[in-house]
Amino acid sequence: MRQFGASLAGLAFALGLALGSSVQGKPAPRPSRGATKPSPIDIAAAAIFKNSADPSVNLHAACARSDFKFLALGLQGIGSGITPEKSEYETAAEYAERVRKLEALLNPANPIIVCQPLDDNEDAPFEYDAERQVFKGSFRSHENVWRDVKRLGSYVSKTRMGVSARVSASAEMDYDVEMGGALAAFSPACGKYEYGGYSYEVPVLRGEAPLVKARGYLVFIGRLVSPFIDSDDTPGSPTLDDPHDVYERDLTVYFKPTEAAVVSSSGELLWQCPEPSEAQVHPGSLLRQQR
Repeated sequence: MRQFGASLAGLAFALGLALGSSVQGKPAPRPSRGATKPSPIDIAAAAIFKNSADPSVNLHAACARSDFKFLALGLQGIGSGITPEKSEYETAAEYAERVRKLEALLNPANPIIVCQPLDDNEDAPFEYDAERQVFKGSFRSHENVWRDVKRLGSYVSKTRMGVSARVSASAEMDYDVEMGGALAAFSPACGKYEYGGYSYEVPVLRGEAPLVKARGYLVFIGRLVSPFIDSDDTPGSPTLDDPHDVYERDLTVYFKPTEAAVVSSSGELLWQCPEPSEAQVHPGSLLRQQR
């Protein structure tokens, strides 16, 4: 725990030095005694560490500790400092080097993980074939990881023709991950990539299948990449036929996975990509260290 705290403090310090002048327009002040409110940089550093995987901890435990929503909000808090546009006076090489330094800064020694529960997950379906005793799973390059919906009550509105209607209002926050074309580079020995999606199979005995689905995770292992975070807002458009005013905000984290796995509640790797033989020669493979 002491080592983790020291690493977290080191990341927060490095982020403060690099981004302090570009987050909220001024450097983050040094906390005074009794100060309790963390700065956006402190929050981002804590979020990054909460969603990273220590090789000494099994992946299931790392997933149970992770919080993708916290990661997205933490990156959003320092967004002005980590999503700079290319200057017209900056060469392509200079801009690429600036992005490289940001990526190095935001990725600690341990890889970042994005975890999806296996049970009742429409964004990463995982269904059992009892005849063959295998799970059939799939995922896409852009996925929703967490969703919050807040009911905001109702109000009375009128159409242009003067017709009154009561409209229910709500706000929906989607926290998504964008993995780009990285899935296309996954080994064909692990599964099948087609049209931005990946399908795979996991052999599991029928008696063990319910627990695997109820408590297991699909885990992506990799690193944060530029532009790191993006936000898109869509206001509601209620009608007489559909009197629901739903304001939507999508926060998207940009992430490049190098490995993926299905892990059981005991930490056992039930499926992995690259496969065990390939993971042995995969530089920096977390899955190799988990075995």
